[in-house]
Amino acid sequence: MGGHDKGLLNWKGRPMAEWVYRALKSVVAPILISANRSLSAYEQMAPGHVYPDTPDNTGEGPLAGLLRGLIEAEHLGAQAVLVCPCDTPDITPATLSALVEAWKIQPDTPVVAECDGRTHPLHGVYPVSVLVQLGEWLGSGNRRVMKFAESVNAVVVDCPEAEAAFRNRNRPEDLAGK
Repeated sequence: MGGHDKGLLNWKGRPMAEWVYRALKSVVAPILISANRSLSAYEQMAPGHVYPDTPDNTGEGPLAGLLRGLIEAEHLGAQAVLVCPCDTPDITPATLSALVEAWKIQPDTPVVAECDGRTHPLHGVYPVSVLVQLGEWLGSGNRRVMKFAESVNAVVVDCPEAEAAFRNRNRPEDLAGK
């Protein structure tokens, strides 16, 4: 977005990433932030829990962030990561909780959100058991998030009431007047 870090752009008086952080914080702990720049700014939101992309995957998109999150989750002894992109500030704790509850039914299987027939693979729960597969996926040059979710047989959870929650703020006009 004009060279600016999207997560730090203002939405309704706060950085977009802060809205996402607050929604996540009411559902899971600890919150890990994976970022490829502006680490010190994110550190203010989650002191001690901000991680850069791995050296081999710097700048390789959202899957590099997921990889780093899974690595850190494994180090912490966590079973999975609940992921949410920084440019969806309207995500709600209820929607995130629904994903976690669906994942608990099959904890070795990733779970991703769907709304109005559109799958949102960056809103989901990924178990650490997919860490090796994701490393291999990125190592072979693949970057498509949806294709990765399909390759690990992610379960799709319908979230019909959450259409606004999944709206990405990718353009300056998406933030106009906010």
